Amino acid sequence: MAQTKDHRINTERLLSLFTELVSIDSPSFSERQMADRIEKELDDLSINWTEDESGKVTGSTAGNIHGFLPGVGESVLFCAHMDTVQPGIGKKAVVDPDGTIHSDGTTVLGADDLAAVAGILECLRELTESDTPHRPVELLFTTAEEAYTAGASAFDLSKIRSREAFCFDLSDAIGSYSTQEPTLISYKVRIRGKAAHAGFEPEKGISSILAAANAIAKIRQGRVNDHSTLNIGLIQGGSGTNVVPEETVVEGELRSAVHEEALELLANLTRTFEDEVKAIGATAEVTHTVHLTAYQVGADDPALIHYQKVLDSLGIEKRSKATFGGSDVNVFRRHGLSAICAGNAMHAAHTTKEYTNTKELEDVAGILYGLAHC
Repeated sequence: MAQTKDHRINTERLLSLFTELVSIDSPSFSERQMADRIEKELDDLSINWTEDESGKVTGSTAGNIHGFLPGVGESVLFCAHMDTVQPGIGKKAVVDPDGTIHSDGTTVLGADDLAAVAGILECLRELTESDTPHRPVELLFTTAEEAYTAGASAFDLSKIRSREAFCFDLSDAIGSYSTQEPTLISYKVRIRGKAAHAGFEPEKGISSILAAANAIAKIRQGRVNDHSTLNIGLIQGGSGTNVVPEETVVEGELRSAVHEEALELLANLTRTFEDEVKAIGATAEVTHTVHLTAYQVGADDPALIHYQKVLDSLGIEKRSKATFGGSDVNVFRRHGLSAICAGNAMHAAHTTKEYTNTKELEDVAGILYGLAHC
């Protein structure tokens, strides 16, 4: 059993649980088996929980799991997502003698975010086995976080009792945390020209591909500035090599640490497509979805203050980081919660080289245990 001055963690039990969770297939929108396993663990701990019906909205095979462990004082919310990215079917955790944990190289490991799931469940077990008073702990295990936080976005946040939330979903060193995450907007541009035979009468056609190319050439892509990016990721158009293409679809995304700038980038992109395609007689229809809303964490943020206090008590170095990723924290902060996206026990996430180690799994569970007493 690993111990520090402020927490005790059953390493053998934690490792066993983590490797078991890894073995459960749980790709985004197919989290049923993972949800069943988590619910069984909560039942074993006599923790009350409910599963919402968000699957009817998201298309997931499971809903979000919301639980509550009574305690003393103000409650704190621990959140982790149940889904993993692909390739994630048939995952197996390989534990090396030095404590490094990785997959067999054909799939992701799934430490994103199963290291947090395991850490939360081990923390809960320690809390229920200890006589030490602790804060009430609220739980939320979400679906489809990897799909633009679909599960958390579909959850009824009016049910949340806590003012502070902690998601261990940052691929960085233990002790790290996000000071900002961006607004993320996906867009689709549908361009319509006019079909004609490319050999017999091309003059009668209007090439939707040419219209798209003219617009794309005018749009700045990549890193637009030090806090904004824009990407055109998919282009589909035409029906044959001998036909002037009537329709072309362009898809992409943009991100910005400043929400208003993200909206401005979208407006500029829309105007550019509309103006450029109109110049050759085509039309453009631009649709978009705002998946995430940017946030910044100030030095006086209550959740951050508590997080840093626990890190100090455990002798863990604090590391702040501005990221261009997104997490369930975007959803929580949009609804007024003081929430932190914290460094989790995962490295090379979203690749078949993903790995973690037993020490970092212990640290995540230990920090959670500390937060329950802070």
